[in-house]
Amino acid sequence: MSTLLAAIDLGTNTILLHIARLAPDGRLEVVEDICRTPRLGAGLAHSGALDHAARGRAMEVLGAYARRIEQLGVPATRVRAVGTACLRQARDGAEFAAEVRARLGLPLEVLSAEDEARLSALAVRGAGVDERCLVVDVGGGSTEVACEELGLRWSRPIGAVLLSETYLGAAPHAPGGYPALEQHARGECSSLPQGVARGREVVAVGGTGVNLASLHLGLTRFDPLLAEGCRIPVEAAGRLGRVLAAESLQARRLRPIESERAEILPAGLACLAAVLERLAAQTIRTTTRGLRHGLALEIAHALPGG
Repeated sequence: MSTLLAAIDLGTNTILLHIARLAPDGRLEVVEDICRTPRLGAGLAHSGALDHAARGRAMEVLGAYARRIEQLGVPATRVRAVGTACLRQARDGAEFAAEVRARLGLPLEVLSAEDEARLSALAVRGAGVDERCLVVDVGGGSTEVACEELGLRWSRPIGAVLLSETYLGAAPHAPGGYPALEQHARGECSSLPQGVARGREVVAVGGTGVNLASLHLGLTRFDPLLAEGCRIPVEAAGRLGRVLAAESLQARRLRPIESERAEILPAGLACLAAVLERLAAQTIRTTTRGLRHGLALEIAHALPGG
């Protein structure tokens, strides 16, 4: 019997495929970890629906993932695919998920905000971080904060793509630029428990944190492996977000960050900075782990003897 399992995380900006092997001792060994950037949520901030071209790009990526899962012989019972904020917010999100299921046979489900926060926290717990830790996940369409000990699973619709399009877009009605974006992110974070990061470790999962680490380390080129486990003073998120926001897109792409993320990283950093300010964090640690790892752990736990 195959020992492989597959987890797909479909977000507003990226779609990630994580294939792992379940070892005899119960550990999950990474077989493949793939990220593509079709930006399914492009235009969603203004239209409220998924863009036709973006749907096509996402369907192409998901089709490639489905074929890879089949090539490797991953049993259907060990495959999970989830859509996050983008599909929750789009009025045709459920329709797109149904189309994916019908056309590709992938069991795509629309994840609740609470489950998104929970799975990000599970991913970090799977790496040995204790239950007192606060986990922050800034995505393209939403930001989540979770802490197992506090029973905290917080989510708000502030994300790198959503806020970039709302405040930094070319449209004439884009209100107020980057300062207004920062103010909006702080306002959304007012529902977070204030100051709870004192005495707790804070871990940032996902692309925003990893790109921040690459900038903070002064790397010559983007390297997520070098960013793994990096400890960063919290002021760096806000400071570097403002630096990048003042630069042209061309100038940002010369920095050690993912080229596909250069357009939206300032907004992502503003979201992260607002969360850290509200939590009163002192430092953060970055990790390449994310929701897909939590999803893989959940698949493994659901197996007989898991």
